[in-house]
Amino acid sequence: MNKASWSGIFLVVIGLVLGSAMAFGVYQVEAAARARRTPETVSPLSPPAPIALQADAGDPIRGAPLYDHACAGCHGTLGNSDRPLHGPLLNVYYPDDGVLAAIVRQGYGTMPLTDKQDLSDQDVADVIAVIRTFP
Repeated sequence: MNKASWSGIFLVVIGLVLGSAMAFGVYQVEAAARARRTPETVSPLSPPAPIALQADAGDPIRGAPLYDHACAGCHGTLGNSDRPLHGPLLNVYYPDDGVLAAIVRQGYGTMPLTDKQDLSDQDVADVIAVIRTFP
């Protein structure tokens, strides 16, 4: 091989080494920036005033398809999504069914309200019964 071929190979190797080093350095800078971000702490919101539903006792069997349709997209199928207030936390922070009914009806924090046209009072009671079955 002549001198020109070796210099071409040498330049390609140097380019690959420098490019890899730069890419690794950028990754390290980004990783350090991600590590410096402090996650937002999540604590329970002050509960809304409880409301009374005009409904019989909730039935988790009837509520399961309603929960899957109206709630699972954000809260997960077992209330275990990565949202700040998922099912198990709701059970801990809001043990009163009237408070959960108020959250569903009026909306709360980032959760939108649910109108009676979307879920009847009985539907809400059934969905709350589903939430109470979560671990």
